[in-house]
Amino acid sequence: MHKLVYILILLLGIFSATAETIPALRTFPPNTIFATIQKVDLPQIKIQEIPSNWGSSLLGLILLSTATIEMSPATVIRDTMNGNQVQGYISKLINQPVAIQFDFQHRAWVIWQLTPLEVKWILKNKWNTWQKNAIPTN
Repeated sequence: MHKLVYILILLLGIFSATAETIPALRTFPPNTIFATIQKVDLPQIKIQEIPSNWGSSLLGLILLSTATIEMSPATVIRDTMNGNQVQGYISKLINQPVAIQFDFQHRAWVIWQLTPLEVKWILKNKWNTWQKNAIPTN
């Protein structure tokens, strides 16, 4: 009986040591939208819905919603490792998928650069499509 327990513990140790760890996804506030940054003209940025495939990417001008939003002077930009970046980092995010949370004046308050795993999760849950009135207007 003791040998069986030792063998089970040994097998559990081997499987847990070789198992691939799944990175944790960040959680985003409920009012967050997901988009790609198309153009940066500070303090404004042009954003577009994240294309779900290459076909929608090619037909993006017709199929995908776009909007121009303003950044807050206190906008926080977070990279894929959740580290804070300076506002100049926004130009490196052109054509990159991001998550955007708005402040009370309808300006971009927090912008997260998304990882490939987060993009897959967003596309799977269809959060890349903006609902009507998803972009706050003045």
